[in-house]
Amino acid sequence: MRGSFFNFMKIQRYLSAALIQLLLISGIACSQKNGDSLDLGTYRITKVVDGDTFRFEGLDNSTRLLGIDTEETFKTDDAEAKTAEIAANWEEYYRIQKGDSKMPVKADSPLGYEAMMWAKDYLKDVEFARLEKEDLTRSVDMFGRYLVYMFVEKDGKEVNYNVECVRLGYSPYFNKYGNSVRYHNDFLEAQQYAKDNKLGIWDPEKKHYPDYEERLVWWNKRAEQLEDFEKKYSGNPDYFNLGNDNDYNRLGEYLGKEITVFGNISDVLTKKNPYILRIPHTKNESFEIVIFEKNAGLIDELDINTKKDYYTYTRGKLEEYKGRYQIILKDKDQFWME
Repeated sequence: MRGSFFNFMKIQRYLSAALIQLLLISGIACSQKNGDSLDLGTYRITKVVDGDTFRFEGLDNSTRLLGIDTEETFKTDDAEAKTAEIAANWEEYYRIQKGDSKMPVKADSPLGYEAMMWAKDYLKDVEFARLEKEDLTRSVDMFGRYLVYMFVEKDGKEVNYNVECVRLGYSPYFNKYGNSVRYHNDFLEAQQYAKDNKLGIWDPEKKHYPDYEERLVWWNKRAEQLEDFEKKYSGNPDYFNLGNDNDYNRLGEYLGKEITVFGNISDVLTKKNPYILRIPHTKNESFEIVIFEKNAGLIDELDINTKKDYYTYTRGKLEEYKGRYQIILKDKDQFWME
């Protein structure tokens, strides 16, 4: 009996030590997971706004799903009737919506309504979703929406909703703001599957935007520009990606110094002097490229109205005026696109 008792005590001590070791390992694993901050958490879905926009209990703002961009749709109570109305003469409707724009535009569409209805049906039995960030450089967009991948459980398996949306043809692989760092190949394979099977936006019989090949060329060029900037200039203290929170936040250290900023011009304001080229960072923060009257010809000389659809570089002395950072553009060599 005495021997059995000591054997029992040895076993108990062994199990206790093993349990402590397991807890320590688990603690380290949890710490590493939380430390990388890529897992935003698991949240209850409270509203399906459309095919790529959702609201969640516990989040103070809506989300913007990465890698997808479903077509626009009416969200009023009479959305179905309005969709049927534009579907009756879809090609003419889209032509009017595009107007004289040289680039593809967004408009309410029959396929956008279909994508919204699919999302509602797909998620009708899903209560919770797990949200992941792309990386640590930026977790919200300029409107304060969380930039995330959404994972849901379907038939006992966790599914990347963003990729599934592309695989079924309800969205293209949307890389206008850069390729997916984490799921680029998954998106490419999903898009090819949808194309091969003529699903959704790749189905010539469905009423959707007619210019996806043009959109993909445009978006891919922008994605290449972003990757090119990272390869050439990431880590160079004189270069600032205005879409990167870390770069934007360190601008204040370089006031009065010569720097190069990289960003996407959203507005070309020429109704009064000086002219302003505005590059947004958030809804309330933007960088301004200022052109005074004597240099107003630079707008046409540099073809800025075309280049604003892509990412551009501006070199000059960093100044601040009324709380906004700015560079004064005086010479054509200060502004370029790569």
